[in-house]
Amino acid sequence: MSEYGDKRGDSEIFECECVVDPTEVQVGHFVSRLDRPWRESPFPLEGVLIVSEDTKSWFAEHCGWVVIDLLRSRNGYRPPSARTYRPHRHLHEPHNADPNAAVNMLRRARLTEKSVSEAVESHDLLYRQAAMLIDSIKKSGYLDAEQARLGLRKIAGSLESNIAAMVWLTRIKHADEQTAEHSVNIAILGMGLARSLEWEDKEVERAGLAGLLHDLGKLKLDQEILNKPGELTKEEMDHVRGHSRIGYELLRDDHQIHPDVARAVLEHHERPDGKGYPDGKFGDAILPMAALVGVVNAYDALTSNWPFRAAISHHEALGFLWRERNHQFDARMVEKLIQFLGWVTPGVLVRLSSGDFAVVLQASHEHRLWPVVRILRRENEHYVGAERVDLAHQSMPEGKPVLKIEKVLPDGVIEADLNAILLAEAATDQE
Repeated sequence: MSEYGDKRGDSEIFECECVVDPTEVQVGHFVSRLDRPWRESPFPLEGVLIVSEDTKSWFAEHCGWVVIDLLRSRNGYRPPSARTYRPHRHLHEPHNADPNAAVNMLRRARLTEKSVSEAVESHDLLYRQAAMLIDSIKKSGYLDAEQARLGLRKIAGSLESNIAAMVWLTRIKHADEQTAEHSVNIAILGMGLARSLEWEDKEVERAGLAGLLHDLGKLKLDQEILNKPGELTKEEMDHVRGHSRIGYELLRDDHQIHPDVARAVLEHHERPDGKGYPDGKFGDAILPMAALVGVVNAYDALTSNWPFRAAISHHEALGFLWRERNHQFDARMVEKLIQFLGWVTPGVLVRLSSGDFAVVLQASHEHRLWPVVRILRRENEHYVGAERVDLAHQSMPEGKPVLKIEKVLPDGVIEADLNAILLAEAATDQE
């Protein structure tokens, strides 16, 4: 199925895509398909703009054929070997092509009145529980995670139907609530990734609890060192790295906490290459749940603002994780997180080719690069939701490019009330 929709004729659908000899690909071409799975490439997303000779060389060295999309290319040159691309059954289909696969649940989910209401209620409950855990540890050093565990069980049970709204809520961040919000985000993303990996329900619940508790040891650290804007000294770094063992020690004797949860808290900064901490474990010696928490922790940290570093975009974060697979992060966890989150997620801010800002409402399995978005219009000092546009089903005036996403932006880069936009979207209930 073409990414441009199925309401036009074949000649319109495929006229911009052509199969070419990869040696003829040029800088400025947009490669949309390969003769192999994208997971076997060094590129984290399904589709890449060639911006350097190194990138161009990779395709020439590793592919027998590629498909370039001249509509999305900055270079309109049509190579001599180009022939019209039409999908055939014998050509490679992505390993996650089944729209009903667990990894595609985020693309199946919709922002309905029911799903948003349930997600907001669950998120608020989880946030309150995280805040109470933080307050309890700060005041008494005592941890009672039973209520959080029960709350996570409820969330895990409705996760698939509410996942679009839950992921949207992870993109709304407040500097003064960062500790609790980060923990909640890791719980939500961790459960989503666990479900994508087709883990059993109890394991999904435990992944959420491990995510919620992963940084609790930081509450025992010197907060000035933890939030220091500049580079840390070796002694300061060692102090910060102690948080995973401190957290483990708070959990290991609690009989209500499954041992895998405590161990995931201990090992979530271990690395496949053995350069992690606290014990320098290698590869398969690291608990899979710890590897899962480590990947989603890095993703949320990268896409958040901190005193010592500004947030980067969803795309930049996925690219970093991809480059560090098998080094800092478990490769399978990285690949599955990329597949689960996709090119864009609900709640991601983007700039369109028109210059307008927009927020992504809904991705899809068929049209991964062409989601449904809500245009944002400036109103006084803030941006508010305006018209709803399905980028995959636009008309294409002759000689003019289709409206498309030009850039994915970091969370919070513009002043937009994403919570209000989410609630307004739910009120329209497009289903």
